[in-house]
Amino acid sequence: MGGEGSMKAMIDSLRNNRKLLRNKSRFTKERSFLNLKETYLKGASGKPRFKPYSKEAIKKIKAGFQRKHKQEKVLFAFLGLLFFLLFIFLGTFLIKEVLQEQNDRKQLNIQKQEQAYLKHIAFGDRWFSESNWHNAIYYYKKALELYPNDYDSSYRLLQAYGQNCEKALEDCANAKDLLDELLMKFPDKKSELIQLKEVLNYEYGI
Repeated sequence: MGGEGSMKAMIDSLRNNRKLLRNKSRFTKERSFLNLKETYLKGASGKPRFKPYSKEAIKKIKAGFQRKHKQEKVLFAFLGLLFFLLFIFLGTFLIKEVLQEQNDRKQLNIQKQEQAYLKHIAFGDRWFSESNWHNAIYYYKKALELYPNDYDSSYRLLQAYGQNCEKALEDCANAKDLLDELLMKFPDKKSELIQLKEVLNYEYGI
């Protein structure tokens, strides 16, 4: 019985010592936390402690901000110039495309007009060779509508008028008027027209 009582007393003593150690450790941790808080967060006046910047450090900070702002300005200026050049390039490209399209359309119209002119002249010559003066006159006039100042079609029309005046006594006045007009409009063709005028005067009395 005496041994059991002694053993129980030892166990109780160990438990009490363990509790004391646990309480001491907790107290130490709490004190350490409080000490750190007081050391790093509060000074003697109870306000947070911050190391003040020196004038040299402030100058360096300002210089850093100014350098950063300058770099941003240069970057924005470069981007602005890049967009401006891109706009100019695209504008020039689009204008060039529009002008090229207009020129192509104009050339196509000229080609169509030339083809129509040649077709009218060919039809007029065919009817003239067949002594069909009315049809020849019609197609020569169609050619003149496309090129009003064209000498070749005008000369062909004058010949058709002269033949129709001789064969059918028609278009004699038209032949005379057209001949006078051509003499004024094409002075470099005067010798050729004078020869035709002499023929018309001699044969047709124009």
